[in-house]
Amino acid sequence: MLRIRLNPARLHVSVFDESPDPPVVAHPAAGVAACWGRGLALVEEVADTWGVAVERAGRYAKGVWFELRPAG
Repeated sequence: MLRIRLNPARLHVSVFDESPDPPVVAHPAAGVAACWGRGLALVEEVADTWGVAVERAGRYAKGVWFELRPAG
């Protein structure tokens, strides 16, 4: 599930899934083909701040959120 909130100060995005496994920042080796594992590394690189959601969302077991602020 995806939640997006926008206000003049920031864009806040939360992504929830059903897996009980904790989110992990993975940095696969260059040239390694993988279908998963790069999402949090990308978030870590571009987001102003991010973290693990403390609230649950219905049937979803965990969530990760990040925020982007306007340039300037």
